[in-house]
This record gives sequence, structure tokens and C-alpha cells, in this order.
Amino acid sequence: MAIALKALLLHLILFFFASLAETNNPRKIYLVQMKVAGHRYGSSSGHQELLGEVLDDDSTVASALIYSYRESFTGFSARLTQNERQKLKRRREVLEVLRSRNLKPHTTRSWDFMNLTLAAKRNPEVESELVVAVIDSGIWPYSELFRSDSPPPPAWQNKCQNITCNNKIVGARSYYLEKENYNLTEANSVIDVMGHGTHIASIVAGREIEKASYFGLAEGTMRGGVPNAKIAVYKTCWRIRNKKGNEVFVCPQHKALEAIEDAIKDEVDVISYSQGLDYPVPMHEDCVSWAFLRAVEKDILISTSAGNFGPNYYAVVNGAPWVMTVAASLKDRFFETKLELEGEDKPITVYNTINTFETQDSFYPLLLETESTRKRELIAESKDDLVSSNHKTDKGKDVFFDISEMTILDKAIEERAKGVIAVGGFSNYNESEKLQFPIASIFLDDKMGIDLWNYYEDKRNHSVKIHKTVEIPREEGWDPTIADLSSRGPNCDNFLANILKPDIAAPGLDIVAGWPENVNLLQVPANDYRHLRFNILSGTSMACPHATGLALYVKSFKPSWSPSAIKSALMTTSTEMLGLGNDFAYGSGQLNATKVLDPGLIYETKHQDYIDYICKQGYNTEKLRSHVGNHKINCSGTKIDQNADLNYPTMSARVKLNAEFSKVFYRTVTNVGDRNSTYLGEIKFRGEKSLWANITVNPKRLHFSELGETKTFTVNVTGKAEPNSKYSKDSFMIGNTWLTWTEMNGSRQVRSPIVIYSIIIDKESRACLSIAVVCSSRTLAPSPSDSKLRVYVVVVDRALYHNDCKKYEQLLRKVLHGRPSDLAPLHCYKNVMSGFAAALTAEEAEELKGENGVLSVIVDNIYDIQD
Repeated sequence: MAIALKALLLHLILFFFASLAETNNPRKIYLVQMKVAGHRYGSSSGHQELLGEVLDDDSTVASALIYSYRESFTGFSARLTQNERQKLKRRREVLEVLRSRNLKPHTTRSWDFMNLTLAAKRNPEVESELVVAVIDSGIWPYSELFRSDSPPPPAWQNKCQNITCNNKIVGARSYYLEKENYNLTEANSVIDVMGHGTHIASIVAGREIEKASYFGLAEGTMRGGVPNAKIAVYKTCWRIRNKKGNEVFVCPQHKALEAIEDAIKDEVDVISYSQGLDYPVPMHEDCVSWAFLRAVEKDILISTSAGNFGPNYYAVVNGAPWVMTVAASLKDRFFETKLELEGEDKPITVYNTINTFETQDSFYPLLLETESTRKRELIAESKDDLVSSNHKTDKGKDVFFDISEMTILDKAIEERAKGVIAVGGFSNYNESEKLQFPIASIFLDDKMGIDLWNYYEDKRNHSVKIHKTVEIPREEGWDPTIADLSSRGPNCDNFLANILKPDIAAPGLDIVAGWPENVNLLQVPANDYRHLRFNILSGTSMACPHATGLALYVKSFKPSWSPSAIKSALMTTSTEMLGLGNDFAYGSGQLNATKVLDPGLIYETKHQDYIDYICKQGYNTEKLRSHVGNHKINCSGTKIDQNADLNYPTMSARVKLNAEFSKVFYRTVTNVGDRNSTYLGEIKFRGEKSLWANITVNPKRLHFSELGETKTFTVNVTGKAEPNSKYSKDSFMIGNTWLTWTEMNGSRQVRSPIVIYSIIIDKESRACLSIAVVCSSRTLAPSPSDSKLRVYVVVVDRALYHNDCKKYEQLLRKVLHGRPSDLAPLHCYKNVMSGFAAALTAEEAEELKGENGVLSVIVDNIYDIQD
């Protein structure tokens, strides 16, 4: 049976054919990709002629040839032996002979990759009563992705600003920036002018849209993980103009706190938060994470992005244990783009490009710089020999230039050049960041650039053809892999050193999702004229809503489960991932929906457990009271134990290098499987057993007779932390090790990673400090119009101020020294923290720190979108 997908791609490797009888047949199905011209074998009869020239004596053309393509592929498919395949590969008319892979009907298939397919079990009535809060850049409400036939939840009260609520978007609030502080270039509206928020919302809960694609790439059915769920939008990210005159997007911390506050009052079910700082900050400065703890107390699950500063370690953000921190992984397919060189058998192939334009219909020459009538102008712009371009009279040429000279690209687009070839400045094999221009284009690394230059000099007719990008499934048996861009742990903050972060990984690369049709597909260059209802983006921002959606999916079947129970189910049923030492890259592993509704056992972490843990780490009582909003908290009687940990689904501990260690993890699991069940505990390893530690579990057997019954066990890890990393002489790590509880006479498995690590303390401090210093030196946002004023978040003792906004104004008057106090307060917080945001001078902020009941005065941070 032949499967032919309609796409006009010269070298479409996605077209494959499946034969059920192929397994035991020495003839396998191959795609034979032909050169377009320069030979007589381009027609159907030519295919037959060529095939007849290479077939072994025992076969006929009629039995070997499967299909000759005309529109979708240049070449044919055939059943070949290995010997026949090798003969074809040696023919100059043939570009490639590729094994046909078995394809399934596909969607923009990140959800299918996680096994949450269209055919998955659903509970639509309950699902339609769930509300997800998307704190981001707004939404494009006119998209067909955001339609629903079911009404909002009975108790929900629609709150929509600037737009009319519908059955899908049941809430829409905007948190406009202060004009005194920011040079805004968009109006106060929930309409998304960035695209990020629309993309996120559609991944979580977009309805099904058939025949969705990105200019033919990733064609299939676009949908969210929970297409029946409702969306509440909280816009905190805005477009402004910075001091250099450039338009940028910023997401101020104080606006995020306002949004979280409203989300708590609105009683949403899950918050999806795909933003964060460029760098990790100490817990006492991370007001947003503490606000999330208050949300968790109200049974709201928090799904956050891990950050895009991988593959660096100590870079993870949003690392509090009460939130679900999501890393970005690759999908089971990749994009490939080719540059065909006339007269050469082998094309240049790259994996860093998305070229949405159809394969060029013929070869186009590259102009040598000395031949260009614009020589003087180009030299003045680039001062680089590796440049050639089109003159207005030189239509039908490909532009060839160094990546650093982006101004040439603008001219190429204006003059409608046939294509551009950018050279240098990036890696060909970095799948994490795809490059594209609003013109036929391909990006070559330095080595490939030299190869192209050599071809340019050696060939009399130096002409090339840029192919449209194609999507290719990975080899069968491929294991999920973390993306380079995804930030790694461990946590920089000492209070969180024993918490493995990120928690989980989800698809975050090349994700096709909804897009505002009023927003250009590319932000750079600015002259992108294309508009589409879908776009491809990459980042932990895209991974986060996948975890959000799967959490909502579980909640639709388990509405009484707590946030930590749902989080545990996602983590312990995940798929193992590859990579020595990469537990700090992917946490528990890749999200997998197959068994998430039936995890067997869960690790329940209660709100008080988080408080107790922080107290044992030696946290300041007054600050903790304020963070949590509970004046009854008292850590003074708690014995400080920095080895303390949580009842968490993973087990991690930092130990001293070059010293013996003994670590005991205490855990309690709750039975949510069958009433009468028994689980056996076993320590498992990927690869060889660890030589640096002895790991035991006690007891090795857990028997349950009731649902909801709990059992406690310990995991003992002993050894010596001798340096064992091939990357560093000063680090030690035990990874790729799990405790697995396997149900006897059943199919359930509960997997928990175990990580023991050590880095010399002063080096660790420098590593964490360098992240903060480098990133804090960046201009994260423009200064207020009055250069002496900055926005500060002021945390106060709730017992003294009782969340009374009038008292905050009285407090401010003490330090403003005659400046009108009504110009200073920006927001009075009540639910997410005890305190307020204010515009202050540095002197006023310093003076405020000395006032009674003021616990901290923190410069407001600008949060970045994690894409």
C-alpha cells in the first residue's frame, strides 16, 4: 500500500511506503531521489529504464517499481535489494536512495508523541468545567482554535476586558504598565500583539483544527491537550520602546503578582506560566514563586518553564518545589533543508533552517562580488570578501552573504531576490534554534560556508538550488532527548539544593500552534510580510503548556487530587531519557500519557510540608510568615537540618566532595491503584551499576489493603564523593539511577530518580554568582521616565500592617519627603504577599528598609518569555 502525501517538495523524504509483508522480504522499499535535470531519466519511462539497468537478473521492473512521482517528489519508489540500492547510489543521476519509514496519520503531533492521542480516553463533561489561567502576552480571540460549544463552568463569572467572553475564553484581564515608567507602544488591551500567549493557550486547550500546518510543514490536526477546557487570560507582557529606540517585550514582576492574585480569587484550576528571569535568584527575592505557594494552598497546580539558558548547569529558574518546572525536549521528528549544487552529486544538508518557500524551480547563479555592479555599496556595508548580491537588473540570482551583515538581507528582500544563503555564526547541528527568513533561505555553518566558497571558485557555472524544508521522522527506537537550550539544574539557592529540578520534560522544539493573524511570523527582520494562523516556536515556553495540558487531563478524571498528587502522577509515569549526568536536564523524564491516569502510588506533599522544609533549612521566620501570609508560622523551635528533604517524587542530595557520605531519604506513598496490592522495590540503573555508592531500599515490599492507605519507606545511599565527571575534575555525580516500585501480578510501575552530586562549594558559588552578575548587568527593561525612580516590591510584616493599603501609604509618606504619596504606590497586594509595589528613588528605598515591619525592599525584576 502506498502512502503519498501532497506537498510540492523536490526531495520530499517524508514520502514513504509500507508493506506488511516486508519483514521477511530481502527487498525493502526505498525512495530514489533523482536530480531534476541533466539526464534522460526524469520521466516515468526514464525511471523504468534506470531501474531496469540496475536490477538483478531475478527481478523485473514491473515487480520492483512501486510509484513514479510527478508533483510531490522528484523520483520514484521501488523494492530493492541491498546490491541494487548500492548500484543506484553510484549513479550520477541519483541524489539519494533512502529507506522508506512507516508513517502514521499525523497531527502537529507533540501530543501524539506524548501518547495523548485523539483516541485517548476522555471525560468531556468534567474537562469542560476546568479553567486554565494563562499568564502571558494576551490572546487572539478571533482564532477558530478558541471556540467551544459547551458553556462555562456553572460557578464561573466571566470577566473579559476589551473583548467579549465566549464559551472557550471565559476570562481576559490586562495589567497595563505605568506610562510614567514605560514607553508603551501598544494600547491597553488583552489582544495579543506578540503571539506568545496565543501560542501557549492553543497548546493547552485549543480546539481541534484539521489540515493545520506551517506552510505545509507538520501538516495535520492542530489541537490542545484538553480541547474542552476553558481559558482565562491574564496579560502581563507588553510591547515597549527601550532607550535605544527598539521595540521589545517585557513582563514586569509586579504585574505577574497582580495576575496571580486575580487567578487565585477567580479560583482557576491550573496556572500556566511560561516566563521567568534570565537567571536564578535567591528564594527571598523570588516573589512570584512565593505567590505560587499561596496558589497551591488553594489547590491550584502551577506549571512553569525551566528557562532557555542551557546547556549550562545552575541555570534553571522557577525552581521552587511547589511548582512543576518543565524542561524542553526534542520530538520524534526533525527538519532537514538542502542546498543543491549544480554539477555536484551530494547536496549540502542542514538541520538548523526552516525554509517555508517551495523548492526553487531551477538552478540560480551566485554572483561573484567583483561582478556585482553594487560592489562599492556592498563593500562599504560589509567589509567582507564573502559577499555577493543582486543588482536591480540581476533578477533570478541567489544572494550569498555573511550572517553578520543583516542589512544585506533587508535589501535582498526588498528587491525580491530568489533566495539568500547566510554563512557563519551558528552550528548546523543545534536543533534547538531554527533559523528562517521571509525569503527562500538556508543557513550554513563556517565549514559548510568554506565548502560553498570552494565550489564557487572551482566551478565555471556556480549555480545552486535551495530546497524547501522537509520533516523527517527519527529512527525507530529513538529515545527522547533534551534540547540544548533547556536550562539545567541544580538549584543555585542553598535552600533548594536537595530538590531535583527541572521536574519533567515535554516537547518544546518546533511546536506548531495558534498565532495571531495580525502579527508577523518573525520579529526579525522587521519586513516579514507573511501572516498565518499558525506558527512554529521553540523553547521551554512551549514545553510548559504541554505539562499544563496533561495535568488538566489528569484532573478531569481525578478532580479531588491535590496539585502534588497530579504532579507525582506525571513524574513517576514518565519515560526514561538519555544522557550521563542529565538528570539535572530532564528530572524524572519525558511526559507520557499512557499510564498517567493510573500511577498506582503517588507522593503527596502537603502545604505544611513545604513550610516545615523551609524552616528546617534555616529560613528567616519573619520573611517566611510574610511570604506565606500566615503570622502563626514559627521556625524558632525547628532544628536546622540542611539535609532535610521533602516527600518528593525524586530524591536528590548535595554532598561534600572527596568525602564519604551517608544519605537517608524518607518517603511516604499513597495507594491510588487497587485495594489489595503489593509492590516490590528495586534499584535500577541505565547502563552499568554505579561504582561510587551502595543504594538500598527498606522495606523492599509494600502491601496495601485499602485505597488511600499510606506506607513509609527509606532509601539509603552511602559512598565516597570522588570526582567522576569526564567534564570536570571537581565534580561528582550519581545519576541515571532509579527506585522503581513494581506491582506484583500487575502492570504498574512507580519510578523515582536518585541523584547524589557534589561540586566544590566555592566553585559552585562562583557559578551561581556569575549567572546573576552577567545577567543582571543586562538592560532588562527601560528605566522609568524619571531616571531616579525605579519600581520596588516592598515586603512587610503582615502582623503589623494587616494587608491594609492605607497603612502602606502612611508608611510611604515617611520616606517620600514631600513628594506626593499618591504617585508612589503602584499596587497593594493582599493575597499573593503582604506588601506593595512602589516607584521610589534609591535613597527612598534604602530608608524604607529601616522602617519597622519592613522585611525587604526588592528592585522589581523584568521577566522574560521563555521561548
